[in-house]
Amino acid sequence: MKNRFFGKYYKFINENGFSFAIIVANSNEGKTIQLIIANKSYSILDVDQIKIINENQIEFNVSQNDLTFKGNIMLGEFHPLRKKVMGPFSHIPFMECRHNIYSMYHTLSGSVEYNCINYSFENGYGYIEGDSGVNFPEKYIWYNSVKPNQTITLAIATIPLWGFKFTGVLCFIKTSEKEYYFCTWNRVKIKELLSGHIRLKKGKYILDIKVDEIGGHNLSAPVKGQMTRYIKENIAVPSKYTLFFDDKKLLEEDDLLSSCEWMWD
Repeated sequence: MKNRFFGKYYKFINENGFSFAIIVANSNEGKTIQLIIANKSYSILDVDQIKIINENQIEFNVSQNDLTFKGNIMLGEFHPLRKKVMGPFSHIPFMECRHNIYSMYHTLSGSVEYNCINYSFENGYGYIEGDSGVNFPEKYIWYNSVKPNQTITLAIATIPLWGFKFTGVLCFIKTSEKEYYFCTWNRVKIKELLSGHIRLKKGKYILDIKVDEIGGHNLSAPVKGQMTRYIKENIAVPSKYTLFFDDKKLLEEDDLLSSCEWMWD
């Protein structure tokens, strides 16, 4: 793991609108875990207080300073994408950062107690992705919205490769019936990229994403395998995305609990 990192991101949402996420990473500093709630982020001082029992069960027994977070959450059947996330780029060596998605959506059960308040996750839903490499991209945008049986996730990043830099796009929508791919490797075009507004075009498909005021809380991110960079993430961002095909509206979704890291400006 010298000068490299590997991390997994788990997102949890209950049916009453409480959400949180954990980031479990291995780097030069060993194992680290970060916890993100809608109004705060925490670095878990004793990583053994959060245990990934197996891919379908996570136990929480955190007690530190101003945080208690205890409980047990079970994850249902994973729904990954049918194609490789990075397409042909997955075969290129020396990529700064590689992306993977383990489950676009899955059901949740169990409960957690956060600072003496209990939150049930029966009928909840979640999402899991991961990154590995040397650094997070210098400039990037990450956006995710999870609903039962429907998820969108997007990453736009400046990518260095062989002495050049280009802007890469990975964006996926998965429903219970269909998958849509908007990626550099299948010739997506960025038609608009303003603060809080993204429009992508691929053939006759148009995807429009609008994200309200982003804000966020500090998280540590890797630089040459060291968790020394600070980024900001908000996991309770109001957003709306709309998918068109040849002027016909295929999907439209509002989400008060979308997630965003806007490290572009």
